[in-house]
Amino acid sequence: MERRSSRFWEIDCMRGFAVILMLAYHFLYDLDFFGLADIELRSGTLLYIGRGAAFLFILISGAALSISRSRTLDNRGSGKPTENFLKYLKRGLRLFSMGMIITGITWIFFPGQYILFGILHFFGASAIIAYPFLKYGKENLLFGLFFGIIGFYLKDRTFGFSALLWLGFRPEGFTTLDYFPLFPWFGVLLTGIFLGNSLYKGGNRQFKVPEADNFLLQKPFSMVGKHSLFIYFIHQPLFLGLLLLSGLLDPEML
Repeated sequence: MERRSSRFWEIDCMRGFAVILMLAYHFLYDLDFFGLADIELRSGTLLYIGRGAAFLFILISGAALSISRSRTLDNRGSGKPTENFLKYLKRGLRLFSMGMIITGITWIFFPGQYILFGILHFFGASAIIAYPFLKYGKENLLFGLFFGIIGFYLKDRTFGFSALLWLGFRPEGFTTLDYFPLFPWFGVLLTGIFLGNSLYKGGNRQFKVPEADNFLLQKPFSMVGKHSLFIYFIHQPLFLGLLLLSGLLDPEML
């Protein structure tokens, strides 16, 4: 077992890698969406890259939740306040509020496909819902499998109601730019919690990794990983601004 450090470089690095893949996918998506390029993103390699990036991002987020809880419990005897549900509630509400800002912006500019429950909404809801699962180990694999199976069942089905859209019950005729329902994605987060509880038990790395300086792109990837939420929140306005400034995108197309 290695001594605990303030951050684990490999987690920041993998999170940064996932974000960079997601940014690349979203930029290609924008080019295709506005008719600036003909790119097949709904099948094949690029689809798997986009879904894989989201999978990795959510998996790592689950592991990070587990590590945060483990370190807080380890500080119980140090006189520091113990992390409780209120912290997860505040974080969840903050993330969900950021998601609602995205909902408002996309409702203005893309009313036919505005985002109702995208990845920020998902992270907001799951930060709260994950709280009772943080204490479990292998059980989270079973819980995760349950969410995955139900999500697979719901994937190609539609329903005549919209109240459970956030769970994965897609309404008839529903289209959106971004959709991450709890079924199946919460199962991925639970798997991440299992990995965090297993590989970083007690907030300590349970395995050896090479020194961070041995990896060429470790620093830029880790930097992106440390600021992943901020980067994700602003990336689409930056992409649209870049396309507008370059003259590739006409303002009337928005």
